[in-house]
Amino acid sequence: MIRRLAAVFESLAMVFLAGVLTTVTLQVFFRYVAGIVAPWTEEATRYLGIWMVFMGATAAMAQGSHIAVTVLVERLPEWIQAVIRRLSWTLLLLFSGIVLLGSLQLIRLNWEQQAVTFPVSVAALYLALVVFSGTSLLLLVALLWRGSEAQR
Repeated sequence: MIRRLAAVFESLAMVFLAGVLTTVTLQVFFRYVAGIVAPWTEEATRYLGIWMVFMGATAAMAQGSHIAVTVLVERLPEWIQAVIRRLSWTLLLLFSGIVLLGSLQLIRLNWEQQAVTFPVSVAALYLALVVFSGTSLLLLVALLWRGSEAQR
């Protein structure tokens, strides 16, 4: 199930990447070919980019492929590695919980505020954090519950 979840979020990140590439291409076309300033392209690119990053981070969390410096941990006995792995998952669980609560508060505070160039709430930016931290919480609970085989 975790592999399927990773594939879904990886696909979502690719969709948002395509959106970023499209809006940047449109921005260049409008500005240098058509001679028109289209300010919505810059803001849309920012929104799409934020969503792309957090969907990719969620996929990386599910795949266990975030950047890690393991040169010292790999030299330790396996049982100590397992303890360190569970400790890091627990710390990530706490961090994800804090991010989730903070992002929910930011959504509540910014719900009425609209983007400058198109009719989307600024809360849409913080919603990406909710998706990331909420999914991370679920993944980390699964990892802690099932242990290291959950990530394979």
